[in-house]
Amino acid sequence: MAVIPRYVTHYPNMDSSLPFHVKIHRLENGFESHRHDFMEFSYVIEGYGSEIINGMEHRMMPGTFTLVLPYQYHEIISEPGTPLILYNCNFGIHLYAQGEQVPGIDWLQAEESLPPFAQIADSEHAYFVDVLEEMHREYAGDGLWKHALLKAKLTEVLVRFDRFRRKVNPPTPMSRTLCLKDRAQPKGNIWQVIRYIHTHYQDALTLTGVADKFGFSVPYLSELFKKAVGQNFLAFVHEVRIRQACALLISTEMNVSDIALETGYGSYNTFSRIFREMKGMTPAAYRKLKGIQQQPSF
Repeated sequence: MAVIPRYVTHYPNMDSSLPFHVKIHRLENGFESHRHDFMEFSYVIEGYGSEIINGMEHRMMPGTFTLVLPYQYHEIISEPGTPLILYNCNFGIHLYAQGEQVPGIDWLQAEESLPPFAQIADSEHAYFVDVLEEMHREYAGDGLWKHALLKAKLTEVLVRFDRFRRKVNPPTPMSRTLCLKDRAQPKGNIWQVIRYIHTHYQDALTLTGVADKFGFSVPYLSELFKKAVGQNFLAFVHEVRIRQACALLISTEMNVSDIALETGYGSYNTFSRIFREMKGMTPAAYRKLKGIQQQPSF
């Protein structure tokens, strides 16, 4: 009987004003196949093994940087006697505001033509170790402008990684031609739709309206959603909205009714019902349980 990969729904600190988490992992036996709806990168500092992303395997060793997109199945295998020690970072796809171009977020269609990993050159290894160590130290502290600095460091790491992999894997004229041909019909792909929902969750989103915007038929977009994210369109929209609501409940003193409107619900009763179904408690109870954590804005 086939083993169904696990769907990871949470990471530490995700329901906050800074949906970001970084830690150092020691993987004696690797990590089982799983997927999630947030972004993830890893950087190996010790050990050897391999990683499988959507069925494609690549080697892992000191200097291997991997960027995993939302909903990609991936697993890590450590070689016996050489446990993998790596930095692992999780962050929400909505961490960056609409229009901010960051590798792996706004450029999802381009990302599909690039490898999800790169073996960083020895000459740049020290840089990545230093900046990730600083990021890890900053995350654990409570310094002034902590969030702003973490976001800047995250952006810097992603840009340096993307520059390096494009340098060692330059796009060919043929791949660019194919990319343009693929974009002609339909006007977008499922990753652009997912990004659109994450940045327009406040709007009155419907499957028909989104399908029309990106040039899909309604049945085809519905099928793509179930295949890519493992749930239907409406459930996905509710998940994105409730996640935003949780962040606002924790990090602000906004009235719950205002949070309902802010996250795309025209009716407080609808918001409260959906929230209870997903979180098992009322929004007010969730706020009381988590406590208001005031954080400086970006």
